[in-house]
Amino acid sequence: MSVPAAQKKGIRAAQKEARPKEIVESALAIFARDGFAGTRLEDVAERVGISKGTIYLYFDNKEELFKACVRETVGAHIQQTMQMAATFEGSTSDLLREIFRRVSATLSKPGYRTILILLISEGQRFPELVSFYHSEMIGPGIEGLRAVIKRGVASGEFRDTGLSDFPMMLMSPVIASVIWTHLFSKVGDFDFNAALQTHLDTMMDGLKA
Repeated sequence: MSVPAAQKKGIRAAQKEARPKEIVESALAIFARDGFAGTRLEDVAERVGISKGTIYLYFDNKEELFKACVRETVGAHIQQTMQMAATFEGSTSDLLREIFRRVSATLSKPGYRTILILLISEGQRFPELVSFYHSEMIGPGIEGLRAVIKRGVASGEFRDTGLSDFPMMLMSPVIASVIWTHLFSKVGDFDFNAALQTHLDTMMDGLKA
């Protein structure tokens, strides 16, 4: 039984729409295995089951593919969290806990771990990747956290501890925990969620007016 032409066209359109996501997922796996310098687009294409030329229909080069991995793995979640924060009507304490929960969930995923370790290990060789990550991910995230902290100070919930000058301190234990898990997961147990909850409770106690 032959497939109607319209149905074939719809299938091809759906496949084309899904292709960039497949390429990004495969690229993350290859980046995790081979690092940025060692990753070849032909290996990514082989994992997806397409030709190398097909990748160039969606991404100009390996750097742009890496940026797409970052935006898909981290960027979309940061943007959603910032949008949530902008319309949040509860207390700032509850807002900060929700932000921390969302960000921790995102940063604990294997895809983010791949990106973080890659930037740490190869950032000096590829400073443009670090610059991109700071510009699109770190910078907006820091400004979003700064706004939340100032919101809490203005409402009288938080003491003005100076944390608004260093809002990255809120999330630095998350990054440290990701690195710890990556390095030492085979030599000792580390309860990622419990560690982050301990940090959050300590930080909130210090901020409380």
